[in-house]
Amino acid sequence: MSQQNRGALVRRSLAVIGAAAIALAGMAAGGSAAYATDAPQPGPGDITGTTGTLTIHKHAGDPGAQGNGTEITDPAALAALGAGLEGVEFSVQRVNYDGSPIDLTTDAGWNQAQGAQAGNVSSAPYSLTAQTTTTTGAGGDAIVPNLPYGLYLVTETSPGANPVVSPAQPFLVSVPYPNSEDSTWLYNVHVYPKNKLNTTTPTKTVSEPGNPVLGQELTWMITAPIPPLAEGDTYRKFVVTDDLDERLDLTGVVVRLDGAELTEGTDYTLAPAALPAAGGPNTTITLTGALAGLAGKGNVTVELKTKVTSLGADGKISNKGLVNVNDSLRETNDEQVNYGPLKIVKKAAQNPNYTLAGAEFTLHKSKDGAALDAPGTLTTNSAGEIVVDGLWTGSGADLTETYWLKETKAPAGYALPQGDAAWTQVTVTAGSAASVVPVAITNTQQQGPNLPLTGSSGTAMFMAGGLALLLTAGGSALIAARRKQASAR
Repeated sequence: MSQQNRGALVRRSLAVIGAAAIALAGMAAGGSAAYATDAPQPGPGDITGTTGTLTIHKHAGDPGAQGNGTEITDPAALAALGAGLEGVEFSVQRVNYDGSPIDLTTDAGWNQAQGAQAGNVSSAPYSLTAQTTTTTGAGGDAIVPNLPYGLYLVTETSPGANPVVSPAQPFLVSVPYPNSEDSTWLYNVHVYPKNKLNTTTPTKTVSEPGNPVLGQELTWMITAPIPPLAEGDTYRKFVVTDDLDERLDLTGVVVRLDGAELTEGTDYTLAPAALPAAGGPNTTITLTGALAGLAGKGNVTVELKTKVTSLGADGKISNKGLVNVNDSLRETNDEQVNYGPLKIVKKAAQNPNYTLAGAEFTLHKSKDGAALDAPGTLTTNSAGEIVVDGLWTGSGADLTETYWLKETKAPAGYALPQGDAAWTQVTVTAGSAASVVPVAITNTQQQGPNLPLTGSSGTAMFMAGGLALLLTAGGSALIAARRKQASAR
């Protein structure tokens, strides 16, 4: 090669920095770096010093124009960057060629960098050195000082606490970097890789049960909006989890995409695999075949059909769901259902200390409404009591609910109330069995037939005659006594 051709090659190499082009979020991981082709071409001999600095500015939003290595200082441009993201971790690895670090203080180093791409620097003739790790601070900035002049692969390794749904793709950057504005070199190189955040808010709701009695079916629903991705990104993970309360048995799961029911085993997997599952299983729905159809869709919904098995310590059952999209985590609200016990004591109206067995009732949600098929007919036991283990009182902060009891059979020897008197409104309060306040319902004892009188008119006459005889006898005795006194004188 002639000296003239060699000089032309060197000048072209200076323009390449393809390995050093800054690929912002949205570039494909294996995409080639972009190169400036119309900027002035400084020669390698113009580079001074041996080390430089890389400053990473991490912001939320969609990728914009490609950076040029300079720091953005214009207020309007800074405002357009979006919020700075704290806690994002990056690895910075120097690129080797044939086992030796690429040295950009040499013409050979620029030639070696010419063919480098983010997707090929891990394979021969390229390789990577041990990584340096850096994490963005409160403003979203991370500074890596004292980098020997060379070519570096920058990889986002952790989003921190940020719900990043589309991370920045790995990119190459050179230190120093050619300043296309004035044909100088940038020794403090600024890059602005962006992240697409998952800003959706999944929700959890619970439907009022068709039957309010403990042990009947109760359905929870998680609605997970599908977050948009950065251009060129794909949905790699979509997982909905719910660690159910231990008082819930899982009896069924239905998954839908924009209302269309998905198929287990084809569109998603479910754990636990066998239903029903007792004791509040940690339920995980992982989309598989349905991942390819998420783009442009609105929501994934998950219905969890459960059975409430006990009141526990307070009758309040709550839990929340978690949605993971491309490792961005979003929690649902904490939804709660409430149940409380009902205890009835049947007593005698004339003496409340007496309890009565054998009274029968039906349970209703409203007066004159249909009787609930569960629990069916309620009968007082030998202690005169009826205990309903649990009744729905509402969701969220709704802790009380009214029900109606209708007495359909009175205890033997007691009158069955009629009309409105047969109905008793009761208020059920969320709580444990130990907290229940008994509801007393009384019955009036039946009246017996009229018994005969214990006396008659004949008896009365006999008593009157006897009294007359007594008076006559007494009078005669008094007269005799007086006569006897008179003769003695």
